[in-house]
Amino acid sequence: MDEERQSLNLRPVTAIVLAAGQGSRMGGGKLLLPLGDATVIEQTIQSLLSVPVSDLVVVIGVYGIAIEQQLRELPVRFAVNSTPSSDMSESIRCGLRTVNPNDIEAFLILPADIPLTLPETVRTLIASLLDSDKSIAVPVFRKRRGHPVVFRSNFYEPVLNFHSPQGIRPLVYSDPSQVLLIEVEDEGVISDLDSWDDYRRLLKLWLRRRNPAQLGGDEAG
Repeated sequence: MDEERQSLNLRPVTAIVLAAGQGSRMGGGKLLLPLGDATVIEQTIQSLLSVPVSDLVVVIGVYGIAIEQQLRELPVRFAVNSTPSSDMSESIRCGLRTVNPNDIEAFLILPADIPLTLPETVRTLIASLLDSDKSIAVPVFRKRRGHPVVFRSNFYEPVLNFHSPQGIRPLVYSDPSQVLLIEVEDEGVISDLDSWDDYRRLLKLWLRRRNPAQLGGDEAG
């Protein structure tokens, strides 16, 4: 694992975290909810910083000031989506515009409400993609595709110029021959936060990882 971390340090990768949404289905501000020993947004960012990635861009919107305050001591950059009610692909473009594709080998995109993806999972995705002939890597947990999605830098322009109310999913799966599906044992890749039931599941997953003997070691719970 140490060798893998060192190899990633030599291969510049930008992470783009999408945190501009309003979270209206939960009454707003869901990224500021407590999760374990931090907030949801802090857990998301700390996980990526532990990979490590060479550059981390957080796209903010409605709750931007509060999120900046939460992350003020962490080595991240911010991009602002001035129309946070727009579709997810607009937030992706806001983040990508701050990145020079000539300076990176790959970039990954992660919604901020998926906070418990393990750093080793992200390392595996990046290393596997860059050691393959594919352009996109997607994690799969028990037949369910998850996040983050990792792209080679040659996909910068296609992602930047893609417009869809479904985010980038149609682009990712438009050409299956370009996609590397990677089986992982990490429930975090499919554990998002869209409802209070989701929040309770995230709390249980966080606790289970810290005390597997008490709560059961099986990731799927």
